[in-house]
Amino acid sequence: MRKLLLLSLLVLSAGATRAQIAYSQNLDKNTFQTSYAIKVSSNKTTHLIFPFEIKYADLGSKEMVGEAVATAGNVFRIKATGRTFLESSLTVITSDGRLFSFLVSYDENPLVLTYDLTKVGMGAVVPKTAQVSTGSPARLADQLNGLGERAMTAKRRIKHIGTEQQGMNLHLKNILYKDDVMFLVLGLDNDSKLDYDLDFLHVFVSQSKKTGESSAAQDVPVDAIKIFNASENTVPHRKEITKVVAIGRMTLEKDRRLIVQVNEKEGGRMLTLPIGTEELASARPLL
Repeated sequence: MRKLLLLSLLVLSAGATRAQIAYSQNLDKNTFQTSYAIKVSSNKTTHLIFPFEIKYADLGSKEMVGEAVATAGNVFRIKATGRTFLESSLTVITSDGRLFSFLVSYDENPLVLTYDLTKVGMGAVVPKTAQVSTGSPARLADQLNGLGERAMTAKRRIKHIGTEQQGMNLHLKNILYKDDVMFLVLGLDNDSKLDYDLDFLHVFVSQSKKTGESSAAQDVPVDAIKIFNASENTVPHRKEITKVVAIGRMTLEKDRRLIVQVNEKEGGRMLTLPIGTEELASARPLL
């Protein structure tokens, strides 16, 4: 009787094992997500700067403490509670829906104390580089160049967004998109008597945050995929040039603005052009 009972248990165990095998399946490699390696210490604080406000964070070990900075919602600080711990995890989700995964290890004297995640492109849950189609890098570059040329010559649809400084005008002509790439078509019009030498063109997202009775602006840089007509950096007086800035396609929450900023080389005519959420949401497909 004892042998019969033992045999029955073995059969049931084998059946359960087969059931587990039958109903489990390995995930395909293209579902894997890269984790970023960071090091933390118990006597120094490490800061992570994210492209958007932090909505969720999970620390994989009680031997770490961390939180979003109250006065800067896109900054996360983390520290070890002891002098050593086994490698663990940190997961952060930002307000634009991106998920960032980290493998955290201990280092008594880490060389890096600040990690700028605004420079890693579109984050971990979307393509790390914006693409307009599949193919070789050379083919993608050719396609992007062709799209930029088409965006530059497209019929102007936007005529109400612009800024002026001492006779120098910066205005938005179009917002176009193709797949994951958005094209900002900008006009630089010089009505002054002096040539305008462009020093830099900078794109960032600005958010007004209220702190008590006052408000502070929180700026997050937006990396341009490419700037078309980038070599033409002088706007002669009484002339106009067009530039196209390719960025990752985006929409923003109502309290944010996309800002295009152009600065004059060795001059004081800085041009700041705010683009609202409605304009971004009304972007037209690039045909």
